[in-house]
Amino acid sequence: MAINIRVTLRYVEILDSKDTDGVGEFVFHFKGAVPEQDEEQELRIPDSGHMSISDHPSMRKVTMNKVFFEGAVEEGQTLVVEAKGHEEDRISANDQLAEYRREFTGDPSSWVGEYSPWDEGSADTRDPEQLGDWRIAYSIEAV
Repeated sequence: MAINIRVTLRYVEILDSKDTDGVGEFVFHFKGAVPEQDEEQELRIPDSGHMSISDHPSMRKVTMNKVFFEGAVEEGQTLVVEAKGHEEDRISANDQLAEYRREFTGDPSSWVGEYSPWDEGSADTRDPEQLGDWRIAYSIEAV
């Protein structure tokens, strides 16, 4: 039995702007895919150009609330969530952020929930959504 799911990017948080002035010019790509269906949906943020984001603690978290995948998934299929980003440089090569990839398998209703930098890690372990130079949070919901 298929379940309709929606994957929504909640926020990104920049920990290292990769720029000497502390404000980076960022572009992000988020993808949801179900390989068994050859289904892939991608979102670029922003639609064109770049976003200026500081790594100052009071200005580095940007709320997005943007859907980047919506579709039906059958039990036994896989949902792949990927996130990539880079800081644009005019003079040198762009600075790539750490890439994120997570695969969900099994019963799609078990995937429903919030995935954030603090939901699985502790002081001794690293949470998958903490990527070193940035953090992401997203939700998977049944619709």
